[in-house]
Amino acid sequence: MTKFKTFIQFLAMLSVVLIPLWFITAALGSKFGLWSWKVGLGKMIFSWGGPVLLGGLTIGLLAFAAAFIKPRKGAGFLLAMIAITIPVAGMYKAGSTRAVAGSLPSIHDISTDTQDVPMFGDKIMAQRNATNGVNSADYIGKTDKREKELVSVLQARDYADIRPIISADTPALAYEKSLDAVKALGWDVVDARPADKIIEATDTTFWFGFKDDIIIRVRPSAGGGSVIDMRSLSRIGGSDIGKNAQRIRAFRDRVAQ
Repeated sequence: MTKFKTFIQFLAMLSVVLIPLWFITAALGSKFGLWSWKVGLGKMIFSWGGPVLLGGLTIGLLAFAAAFIKPRKGAGFLLAMIAITIPVAGMYKAGSTRAVAGSLPSIHDISTDTQDVPMFGDKIMAQRNATNGVNSADYIGKTDKREKELVSVLQARDYADIRPIISADTPALAYEKSLDAVKALGWDVVDARPADKIIEATDTTFWFGFKDDIIIRVRPSAGGGSVIDMRSLSRIGGSDIGKNAQRIRAFRDRVAQ
C-alpha cells in the first residue's frame, strides 16, 4: 500500500505541474506560431482540455484517498487538495465561459455607429487580408451564424449601451484625447491621420495572440463639440464573448476621464 500511495502522490505532483502547463502551452504555442489557433484553442483546449481536467481530478481524488494510508502526513492531504483544486477551477472557468458565450450573440464586429460604420484603411486591411481565415470587414448585410440575424440588430438587442460618444471638446481636442486613450490602453497604433480625425489600431491578446482591429473616427457635432465613433472587429473566430464591446467601453471610460 505504501508503494501505491507513493505512486499516486507522484502522479498528483505531475498533475499539479502538467495541467497548467498544458493550457499555457496551448495558448502560447498558438501565439508564437508553433501551431494554429485551431489546434491550440480548438483541439488542445476545447477538444482535449476536458479529458485532461477530468484525468487530473481523478488523480487528485485518488491522492486524497491515499493520504489516509498510514503513515498519514499533512503534506499528502495538501498535495491532494491542490491536485483537486486545479482541475475543478479549470472546469469552473470552462463552464462560466460557455455560459457567457451562450448568453451573448455569436458576433465579433461591434460599432458605435451601425448606420454609417467606420471603415478600415489600407494598412489594417493589408494585415487582415494576409490572415488565414480572416473575418470579413464588410458590415452591411453581415449576419451571425447562430441566429442568422443582422449583426446590427443583435448589437442593438444585447449591447444597447454601445452608442456614439458625445464630447463637448472640439474635434481636434477630441482626436488628441482619443489618441492618448488608445496609447494608454496599450493598443498598437497602425495609422493615425489627424487631418481626417481617424485612428486605426490593433489590440493583441496576451495568451493566444488574437488580434482585434480598431478604428476611431472623430467628427464635429451639429450642436457643437464632437461625435466619437469606434469600431472593434476580431480578425478571426466566431463569437468574441463580448470582448469587442468591453474594449469600446474601456475606451469610452478612458476618454471621459
